Amino acid sequence: MVKRMQEKISSKKMMKLIDPKRFLASVFPILQWSRSYDVRNGVGDLIAGITVALTLIPQSIAYASLAGFEPQYGLYASLLGGFIYAVMGTCPQINIGPTALLSLLTFTYTSGTNPDFAILLCFISGIVQLAAGIAQCGFLVEFVSLPVVSGFTSAAAVTIASSQLKGLLGLKFPSESFIDTWAGVFKNIGQCRLPDTLLSLACCIVLFGMKAMKDIRLKGVEEEKGRRSSAILQKCFWFAGVARNAVVVVFAAVVAYCVYQDSQEPLILTGNITPGLPKPQPPPFYTSVGNMTYTAGEMISHLGSGLLVVPIVGIISNVAIAKAFARGKTLDATQEIIALGVCNVFGSFFRSFPTNGSFTRSAVSDASGVRTPAAGFYTGIIVLLTLALLTPYFFFIPRAALAAVIVCAVLHMVDLAIIKKLWATSRLDLIPLFGTFVCCLALGIEVGLICGVLVDVLLLLYYHSRPPLDVKFVDDGDLPPHYAIHPVGGLHFAGAENVRSKLAALRNPNNKINKPLETLTVVPTNDLGINPRFPENGNNGVVVRCSTKASNVLVVYCDALYRMDYTFLQSIKMLVSEWSRNGRVVWCNAKPLVKTQLDSVLQEVVYCNSEDLKRFLSGVALADEAAIGDTHL
Repeated sequence: MVKRMQEKISSKKMMKLIDPKRFLASVFPILQWSRSYDVRNGVGDLIAGITVALTLIPQSIAYASLAGFEPQYGLYASLLGGFIYAVMGTCPQINIGPTALLSLLTFTYTSGTNPDFAILLCFISGIVQLAAGIAQCGFLVEFVSLPVVSGFTSAAAVTIASSQLKGLLGLKFPSESFIDTWAGVFKNIGQCRLPDTLLSLACCIVLFGMKAMKDIRLKGVEEEKGRRSSAILQKCFWFAGVARNAVVVVFAAVVAYCVYQDSQEPLILTGNITPGLPKPQPPPFYTSVGNMTYTAGEMISHLGSGLLVVPIVGIISNVAIAKAFARGKTLDATQEIIALGVCNVFGSFFRSFPTNGSFTRSAVSDASGVRTPAAGFYTGIIVLLTLALLTPYFFFIPRAALAAVIVCAVLHMVDLAIIKKLWATSRLDLIPLFGTFVCCLALGIEVGLICGVLVDVLLLLYYHSRPPLDVKFVDDGDLPPHYAIHPVGGLHFAGAENVRSKLAALRNPNNKINKPLETLTVVPTNDLGINPRFPENGNNGVVVRCSTKASNVLVVYCDALYRMDYTFLQSIKMLVSEWSRNGRVVWCNAKPLVKTQLDSVLQEVVYCNSEDLKRFLSGVALADEAAIGDTHL
């Protein structure tokens, strides 16, 4: 009867764990927030969705050019992200679409090929991200430190801005890396096109000026009518600042249309854009580039490390943005990774290259008063209408204007403020920051990221090889003199030799830890292991005689020690062996796991808690006084 009841209880618990409704609600968060969706939320999301679309569409066209593809591919990449994230995402502010960083990485791995490689990269990146989410690998993001991320994004911003110099100056030459671009600019500087240069300069000035409008704060007016007018004007300034990309692109297109001539183009234009929606089809597993045909294996081999670098960078960026806008709320990083993976997998069926969340668009969405992820529906609908109706009008968009949009969008990614913060708090972290930045510029974005992570790993090993282990000579009057250490956390193989050398140095008469060691004297005990003079101080049949000036007793306070690995234990064994010749090692407040580990390698280990230690060392002092009295007799 009892067994049946236990089986029923366990079955109920299992049902709760695999409750279909709870599972669906966790995978599709829309099932939760849609229950309380009302008109107020709808209006807020509609305004945010339209505002984000005005930023997304010109950015998408520009980022397609950055990735090395025709403009319509940027719109293809913007099509499904809003819809899918609205169903599966948890952060209302995030908008999934093309970003400068992933566009640059896409160009790095697909340069000289065709869009099929980028579409396959998008599909495989989504698969990797889905696998990482299902395997609960969200915690791996925490192993990439903020200095490495900052150095990586800053270098990417500089690389992206440099890559747009050709568009800003109207130059045409092949380049793939930061160094190649600047070398090409200096080599071809005499071929700059004046109309494109002037237009790009004007666009940059307007973009920076309109961005400043967004931050204008009007002084309060006492009259009610004046307050309303001030509030309306404030919103107009803000909207103009947010929609600056769309305004500049439209303005530049009008100028290009007015000066356009069939025989000669004063400005380099975007040109014809394939109209209409992309036809849904599986991602390509074979393709042709020129006269060469690539199989799926050859395409994957060509993409190489990009199959891991691109999805990992996408995950890091997306989770970082979600954390920034979580505002202290619990963030389901695993669900964010799954949502991003689904966006890329399904996006590849609509000719998309890799996408992720954009911090710029997320900030615009947040400032627009977004309420729920449903804002993505409205953004997606506008992109849909743009592809279906407006693509013929993109012919006259100057490339100089798109280059200006990209440059002004990525400059804020250069994080100079972190240098001052690291200088004030942790100067050693400047090494991975500048190491990542320099390697990304000199060796390429993906190699630089790997170098930054390796620098982080080396610093981590350095920290482990120098564990916080201050050796102090205690002579405060409450306890007889002794050496004391307070290890913290886990002690590992990397720091084994350093710790042993530091403690072994105490045996050197010239050590600098305050006091020199003296010779150990062992007071005889009876058969029961108790000294007849001091029966209250029996401990393994040994009483240590210490001078009041120095001590050869080492007390290891284990309050904050939770683990030691095998290599460190072997080093401890050698240390205890050296001290046992004329001294003693006492383990105070050791945890059960630490006791088990020590017992496996040491014999006759002396354990005690804080109270026993006091009694033990008091007995040591009494033994010392008795020994001195015997000498006088």
